[in-house]
Amino acid sequence: MNQPATTSFTPTIETYAKKYPEVPMEVILKEDLLRLGIGITMDAIKAVKNFRQQAYYLFSYNISEHTELDGDTSSSAPEDIIFRDGPYGLRRTWVRIVLNKESPYQIELIDGKTMVCQDGVPIAEAVYPEKPDYYGKEFEDGTRYEQVIPLLYDSYAFITTFRACHYWGDKEECKFCDINYNLRELKKLTGDHVTADAIKNKDRLVEVLDVMNQEPDPNKRMLTIIMTGGSIVRSIKGGPDNAADFNIPYVEAIRERLGRRVPIVMITESQPMDRLTRLRDAGITSHNANLEVFNERLFKWIAPGKDHYIGYDTWVRRLIESVDIMGEGRVSPNMVSGVEMAKPYGFDNVKDAVASAKEGFEYLMSHGVIPHLDTWCIEPGTRLADNPTVPLDFLLQADIAWYETWRKYKLPPFEGYGPMGSPGIAVYGNTASVDMGG
Repeated sequence: MNQPATTSFTPTIETYAKKYPEVPMEVILKEDLLRLGIGITMDAIKAVKNFRQQAYYLFSYNISEHTELDGDTSSSAPEDIIFRDGPYGLRRTWVRIVLNKESPYQIELIDGKTMVCQDGVPIAEAVYPEKPDYYGKEFEDGTRYEQVIPLLYDSYAFITTFRACHYWGDKEECKFCDINYNLRELKKLTGDHVTADAIKNKDRLVEVLDVMNQEPDPNKRMLTIIMTGGSIVRSIKGGPDNAADFNIPYVEAIRERLGRRVPIVMITESQPMDRLTRLRDAGITSHNANLEVFNERLFKWIAPGKDHYIGYDTWVRRLIESVDIMGEGRVSPNMVSGVEMAKPYGFDNVKDAVASAKEGFEYLMSHGVIPHLDTWCIEPGTRLADNPTVPLDFLLQADIAWYETWRKYKLPPFEGYGPMGSPGIAVYGNTASVDMGG
């Protein structure tokens, strides 16, 4: 296990394992794949049958534009993969596929196996996720069930109830986010991706969840329901003008049909405590109001809509108050790991950027809030598209700081994202912080 590659080229996983001996090699490779993306050859796509393909359920999560990718790669590539084994004996590790035609990483077909390679050197086997039974089922109009709700990492039913975002334009949109851009681009694509309807049909949603809940294969069992959408600040089609009132009917319908066994993670903009209480009583088990970045100065620049409509101080205060309503492990705002170094106003060195992230981990976790990291994917349809790639050193040091702080306060895993704690155990593929430990 963990033996060096027999080649004159030394892969990043190997050089960084010497630099960070306390970090699992799986964490190093996962963060490098998330920050640099990966390409995939058509031979590697065609070699595997019946796997889950790119769903584009919220953001593009790609570094390359759809038109920059060969053929129909943007639609036919796998949504996520497990990498494992290879010359380093890596443990099975889930990772989101971030498509980048120019990445040094490629999935190639070598001796009949799909392999993650760096500059042509095999690093690990790439295992594509098989389609669950409900994929391919259709409604009367031909809409496939997976186009309503895709399955992620063989575990998450991901529902985008409101596909657009009311934070609009340069003065309001989060600068790293391509939710509105991706919705426009989605209408141009073919494939198994989710439908581009702005508002999810409640009856169809519940029907698909009911079928997903009957999946016979325990390896593809729905562990959680994740519900999210763009921010809501005004009435939608003459109806609700806030995320709580908009989403509560969905939650109530799900609970009426499925009961309370499966957790529901609700991701919205920050909510007043009375609305959060109503969401909890309707049936959500976790609420994540994504803070994105802890530094107040950067928050105001990177998330101007959130700052304008709610404000930094109110957002942070509500996160802490939410723990008394939801409980520890059930308040887990997303932090975009690496956006601390966004140009031109972010930190210009890894040390200061990590210190800022660590300050946030310390403050939030000391109050029972467990931020979860998502490695920053620099998508072409965002206002930060011309930024350089986040340094791998930052991502690894942030993962170390996150894990050490989480252990320090003896906190539970953030609920609804599956197990975590070491490679081979964790499910969440958007960050390697969950793979620390072991």
